[in-house]
Amino acid sequence: MIRTSQRKNNNTTMKHLIHLSALALGLLFTACSTNAQEPAKATSAAAVTRIDVIQFHSAHRCETCLNIEALTKEVLNTGFAAQMKDGTFTFRLVNVEDGANEKLAEEFGAYGTALFLHIHKNGTDEKIDLTEWAFMNASDADTFKTELTQKLRSKL
Repeated sequence: MIRTSQRKNNNTTMKHLIHLSALALGLLFTACSTNAQEPAKATSAAAVTRIDVIQFHSAHRCETCLNIEALTKEVLNTGFAAQMKDGTFTFRLVNVEDGANEKLAEEFGAYGTALFLHIHKNGTDEKIDLTEWAFMNASDADTFKTELTQKLRSKL
């Protein structure tokens, strides 16, 4: 009889330990998840210091190169007028054949027509080469403007 009661006590004790362990783990996970704070997220506009849109070109410019410039300026001046005014966005037209621009052209690897976004954000710089995309879409104004707007908005 003693053995039977010991087994019952051991089974009961074991059940209590399992329930207690499950309760402790549950409390631990609950406490960790409710006390954890998400890192503060800066508003996306505040996170971007500046986006420079840079179009490099050579002295002799083809119709496509001129289209890229015109469409880019149109997107910036209509869809991002406030950002252009406050300096969040800038547009630079850079002649790669001008000796004064040699260092900048070399930094971007631009030796002819090229379109770049130079994003200055949270103390870092990111260069995004849009040249191939720009040439592929320069003849379709609607696509160019829509997609460039999306690309710029995604970086804000």
